[in-house]
Amino acid sequence: MSNPVTVLLLTLGAYLTGERLFIRSGRKGWFHPVIVGSLLVFLVIHFSSMSIETYTEHSSILKTLLAPFTVALAIPLSQQLHHVRRHAGPILSTLLLGAVLVVLLGLGFAWVSGAENDVLLSVSTKGVTTAVALALSEKMGGIVPVAVAVVCISGIYGGLVGPWICRRTGVHDLRATGFALGINAHAGGTAMAFGINPTMGVYSSLAMCLNAILTAMVLPFVITWLV
Repeated sequence: MSNPVTVLLLTLGAYLTGERLFIRSGRKGWFHPVIVGSLLVFLVIHFSSMSIETYTEHSSILKTLLAPFTVALAIPLSQQLHHVRRHAGPILSTLLLGAVLVVLLGLGFAWVSGAENDVLLSVSTKGVTTAVALALSEKMGGIVPVAVAVVCISGIYGGLVGPWICRRTGVHDLRATGFALGINAHAGGTAMAFGINPTMGVYSSLAMCLNAILTAMVLPFVITWLV
């Protein structure tokens, strides 16, 4: 049980099992592949001879793969640049406002709850996808597991309730809904958006990429003023 291949197969198998259950359940929130996959990995570790230290050590290859994934965000962005040129004004203004609000709201809730500075630094990355959040949290001195957990929770929750909130507030434009999901729920929201409508997915992917780039460039320099 304690070798990298076993850990890799366990992680991928748990996620694929969760994804299949998620689709078969009609995309119900409790069967989200991240939730199911994490639970399956926990059960295996708990009831087998594998320790959490062993799993963490041998799953480091997955963390390494996050770096090229981050660079690969340039691919969908380059494919969607025509959307940016066509609607540059609304897209950029929404991006700037959304990126600022995501950080400030996350920090605000954490600060009111009495969080320490290292937790605040970790929460500040909640608006970007896991790969970028992990790198930013390490660079700024945050707690990486907290940052990853916050990103996963916001992605799952935002992807599940985001479309419903948009409908209830009178936002029926697929492009606007998709862009909101991409900024607030990054990869989780984008996956949900593509499941609803391709146009919504395209704009969610666009927002996710642009927000990841903007946040990675700006957040490390402004976070010292906020925390």
